[in-house]
Amino acid sequence: MSCAVRWACEAWRTALTAAWLAGSAALAQAGPGADAPSVAARYRVSVDTGLAAPGSPGREQEWVFVRQPDRVAVNKGDSEEIWQRLPHGGVTLQRVLHRQQRVVDYSAGELAALHVEVDWAALSRFASPEPAASAEWDDTLQLPRRITQRLRGHTMVRIELLEWSTQAPANWVLPGTRSADYQHIDAADFGDMAYDPAVRAAEALDVQAGWRQHGHRH
Repeated sequence: MSCAVRWACEAWRTALTAAWLAGSAALAQAGPGADAPSVAARYRVSVDTGLAAPGSPGREQEWVFVRQPDRVAVNKGDSEEIWQRLPHGGVTLQRVLHRQQRVVDYSAGELAALHVEVDWAALSRFASPEPAASAEWDDTLQLPRRITQRLRGHTMVRIELLEWSTQAPANWVLPGTRSADYQHIDAADFGDMAYDPAVRAAEALDVQAGWRQHGHRH
C-alpha cells in the first residue's frame, strides 16, 4: 500500500472517530427532563476528507444507535460503545473492538480515574454538535435527524437519520450481538498490557476523546 493510500485510509478512520467524538453527547451539557424514550435508530455517516479526486463520492458507514432506560449503545462498524447506567447512579462503558475481537471494560471507578464525567441525559441524545455544525433535531425522538459539520478545515462529516423503530428490525446488527465470544480486558490493567493491539486501539480512542494525553502507564 502506498503512503498516499495508507494516509487516505487512516484519514478516513480518523475522520469517522472524530465524527463520533464531535457529535458525542457523553460529555455535553443537556437540559433537565425525563428520560428519553427507548428507540433504535439507523444512521448514515458520510465523510469527505477532501483527498479524493473531484467528483468522487465520499465514504460512508451505517451506524446503529440503541437507547434504553439504563443502556445506550452504538454500533459504528469496526467498533461499538455500550454505556450502562448502574442502580446507584454510576455508569460503565464497554468498548467493543471487532478487528481485535476484544471488549474493553471501563468500570465507573476507572472512568472517574480518567476524569470522565458522563451526562446520561446528554449521552442518550446521540449527538451534541459543535456550534459551527448545522443540525436538525426531532423533538419527539430526542435525536438528531441530520448533522453537517466541517472538521479540521477540509473534512466534511454528514450524519443522517435513515430510519428508527421502538423495536429494532431483525436484520439490524445491534451493539453487543457480535461480541459474545470476545475476550474482555479491564481498562484498569492497561499498564500491564502496553503492547497489546486492543489496548493500543482503545488508548488511541481515549486520547482522541480527551481522556488521556498519552498511553495509560503505571
